[in-house]
Amino acid sequence: MDHRQYVHDAAKAQSYIREVEGDRLVTTKGLKIVIPVHYIEKGLAYVGIETRIVGIYGIIVEDHYYGVSMACAMMRITPSSTAKVIYDDEEFYEFTFDPGATICPSAKLVMIDTLVYNIYDEILSKGRVPWYLSYDHMGMLFDTAQMHAGANVGMQQEVVEMMVSLIARDPNDRAVYYRQVIQSKADLVNKKPVWVGMRSVSWSATNTLNKVAGSYAKDGMVSALVTPTVRVERIEQILRQ
Repeated sequence: MDHRQYVHDAAKAQSYIREVEGDRLVTTKGLKIVIPVHYIEKGLAYVGIETRIVGIYGIIVEDHYYGVSMACAMMRITPSSTAKVIYDDEEFYEFTFDPGATICPSAKLVMIDTLVYNIYDEILSKGRVPWYLSYDHMGMLFDTAQMHAGANVGMQQEVVEMMVSLIARDPNDRAVYYRQVIQSKADLVNKKPVWVGMRSVSWSATNTLNKVAGSYAKDGMVSALVTPTVRVERIEQILRQ
């Protein structure tokens, strides 16, 4: 499937969801929720007799529009059917909810303080960013961390935005930061970034010393040869003295 066919429309997606009986979420016309299969590896999803997923997922309506949930909490969902689909060679779970079906039996979510680290490690540290999270969405990744997980990670917005700016790269050259090539808000839609992991020695290390002295020496050596640094950083100056 080609996710580029979908148009982001948060209001449209939200209009398909209604809260009833206090805290139960239902869909009025039917919708789909998608998450990457690799969420399971980090404990961000459990799919089986009872399905629980982290509240960072895509919502597809009318097979044309999509919205995004940005809740740093685990929630139980009750899909009408579950299937695996492929987006850009990556496996995703697609949960289908028929019209009138219950999406979440209770919107009163349990607070899990360790969940924020799992989200950080999977999405920022490893750079495994689902297609439905845009550059703007990534800056809001931990906005609900205090409310849903009791963590103060998202209290300083500039820190999160800085980390996002480090892993977002020019789709034509991963050695170039995305922030250096976008010229307008339209570029966020027409020229979306590619993502690298913060722990990636190939792309996130900024000097030759870190590349060849860090983990995965082979990858670091190749990166140092292919994309050599053009200036000596402060840490290198200190270590050379």
